[in-house]
Amino acid sequence: MTPALKAAYAAIGLVVGIAGLSIDAWVIFPPLLAQGRGPLDVLVYYWTYFTHLTNLGLVLVYLATLVSWRGLGWFRRPQTQVSMAGFITLVMLFYHFMLAPYYQMEGALQVATILLHYVTPLLYLGWWTLCASHGTMSFRDLPVMLLPGILYVVWVLVRGLWANEYPYDILNPDKLGYGGVVIGVGIIFVAVSIFCLLLIWLDGRLRPAAIAR
Repeated sequence: MTPALKAAYAAIGLVVGIAGLSIDAWVIFPPLLAQGRGPLDVLVYYWTYFTHLTNLGLVLVYLATLVSWRGLGWFRRPQTQVSMAGFITLVMLFYHFMLAPYYQMEGALQVATILLHYVTPLLYLGWWTLCASHGTMSFRDLPVMLLPGILYVVWVLVRGLWANEYPYDILNPDKLGYGGVVIGVGIIFVAVSIFCLLLIWLDGRLRPAAIAR
């Protein structure tokens, strides 16, 4: 794929990701503000959802490939890009199998849901396969790749102690107890680890020398 086509693909991913996040914010913010919650409180609540944070990560990966800002260097790293692929795969599959059967959405919320849980994951996995640099990953990179997810769980649990609200039941110790949370999080991290290991293996298969053979 030529550099121009890679840039166009990244630009499309960037626009779709921003659109999905913006539509979801447009749906979520007004009802919460009407309940008397402050704008900062609602903003923090919005970013407790792993779907939003992961999609933001994809947006920043795309942006990092389009501009040379030094502050985006972390999002140019192959470990980060593979990690984002693993986590966005989790977002898509967890929503499809665990949440979608129990929710009926319509209007703007349905549009945002489809964009953030199906369109952006598939777009990013395609971008990573076709446009990202390959051949530098190692299975030893797995702990670093899982670190964003670990930090997210810590953030949600610490905030939950203060705000008494959790974005997902699987992270809610008031419903599951901390033992249940540990089991649920452990299962999810096993799944993400499998996704990431498969992606690391695929990264090796996609390196230029391997493709040439």
